[in-house]
Amino acid sequence: MTPGDLPPIARDYRARIAEWARGFYRDPGALRDAALSDPVLTRDSTGRLLWLVCLDVDAGPGSGGRQMQAFGFAPGYVSLPLSRAGSSVNRADCATAPLTWRPWPGLHARP
Repeated sequence: MTPGDLPPIARDYRARIAEWARGFYRDPGALRDAALSDPVLTRDSTGRLLWLVCLDVDAGPGSGGRQMQAFGFAPGYVSLPLSRAGSSVNRADCATAPLTWRPWPGLHARP
């Protein structure tokens, strides 16, 4: 697989992850020490080629502490953790993928 096998990841992927986090975490303003991986080309559990992005964040002791979440992006498709539509990537994908991490201090801020 090479990046040329799939169009570049949507430019708004960070905003989509931030929107998901605001709806998922009990107190999004309390999120600390967030890091987001650079997108990595992978195949999900269905064989779909997509961009995997992982979020590593401290949600605080009352919200589960340190957590890893996996997101998948492809044209016309998004895989979000705990989505009713189902998720085709999971935390294990984050553990096995060759990821490059970047701090994301603005995660909890509203766009």
